[in-house]
Amino acid sequence: MTKLNNNWEKTLELLRDDMSDAAFEAWICPFSPVSLDTNKKILYIEAEGEYVVKRLNDRYLQLLQDAVKITFEEPLSVVAKLKENNKSKSNSSIKKNGNVYLSNDSFDEEYYLNPTFNFENFIVGNNNEFAYAAAYAVAESPAHKYNPLFLYGDSGLGKTHLMHAIGHHILKNHPEKKVLYVSSEMFTNELINAIRFTDSVSQFKRKYRNIDVLLIDDIQFLEGKVETQREFFHTFNTLYDRNKQIIISSDRPPQKLSKLDERLTSRFLWNVTADLQPPDYETRVAILRSKAEMENIVITNDVSNVISLIAEKIKYNVRELVGAWNGIISFSTLMNKPISLSITKTVLKDIISESDTKITVEMIKKIVCKHYEITIKDIESSKRSRNIAFPRQIAMYLCKELTGNSLPQIGKLFGGRDHTTVMHAHKKISTSYNVDIDLTETIDELTWQIGRASCRERV
Repeated sequence: MTKLNNNWEKTLELLRDDMSDAAFEAWICPFSPVSLDTNKKILYIEAEGEYVVKRLNDRYLQLLQDAVKITFEEPLSVVAKLKENNKSKSNSSIKKNGNVYLSNDSFDEEYYLNPTFNFENFIVGNNNEFAYAAAYAVAESPAHKYNPLFLYGDSGLGKTHLMHAIGHHILKNHPEKKVLYVSSEMFTNELINAIRFTDSVSQFKRKYRNIDVLLIDDIQFLEGKVETQREFFHTFNTLYDRNKQIIISSDRPPQKLSKLDERLTSRFLWNVTADLQPPDYETRVAILRSKAEMENIVITNDVSNVISLIAEKIKYNVRELVGAWNGIISFSTLMNKPISLSITKTVLKDIISESDTKITVEMIKKIVCKHYEITIKDIESSKRSRNIAFPRQIAMYLCKELTGNSLPQIGKLFGGRDHTTVMHAHKKISTSYNVDIDLTETIDELTWQIGRASCRERV
């Protein structure tokens, strides 16, 4: 089920760029995956509300199926159906007198906490020392120090790890406390579902306003969502007034969350804000050595050389750093070969090469933007108008074709987009290339310009 859910989340990320926020939240977000029939090639999804199902089938089914083909990497038919409610008391909703209510019985404090994320396996370096210290202080004395605590930094630097570690530490030392970790997207979707049914909002409020510790991740997701911001504002005030601990994470500091209500951002600044920066070389090596020790891998000279190479090449994202290491371990195990530089270069050929490419993502973005008379800020933004979206897709295609960057790396450099978005763009342009004469000429011209720029850089 985990793979199914992961692929579904990737599908949602892909659709988010192809739809308006209102349509996406109203007609896509209510659905969840049920099962995948691999024989019949059918993905079954469900949602509450006959009109929601009908609307999806009438207007958005083809768009959804196109996205599913990319994220699931196979041609699938999507069957949307009405959810069967109240199968058991443990369901997230119960039906009474014809109305659907959020059930407090379903609340499980520990359910959303990842057991692998704790303070013990968090590697502290110059890049995150203050954030770690603040997080640990909160975990030791919730609601007595640093309330609220605001953690910020780019994706993959350890914000979520610290938040889960806080939750585990509090539950270990204060098992009587109600601790809830939730992403801002989950908070939003729960609110949307609550609004759709009579009296469910009151249940929603009771759930979130009667806890001791609230950990809410990726608060930037609330930008532009006026009703959700309003509800979170009142939730924040209630918890704070009751001396309950609040921990928030974001990809930016509060001052740069320009589409959030100023009343919220000002509250985020009431106490401590702590940033997490990309780890330095020594910290990256320490992270990988810690992973090796946890997996009982003897650090031979070969292993040490591999760790050094990975730490040298992957500089900005801990998640990518660990992912690269896991890929090498898997390859070594499956092929029954010892860890070495040769297999590392094979497994990580998109990241590691004998000589670094002279063509960069920034170079491509600059040339594409100049050609289409748009700005770098435009191409990295969430704007979806064709005059922006189409050049963005061309730029992503060229980055995949001309650089050694992986799909996640390219996505990150285009405003933090998911790798499936890059995959979608590459497929779309590839399909039209050599079919659309104008597009073919444009791609060839841009490729020539990029090549010239690369030569100038090399000279």
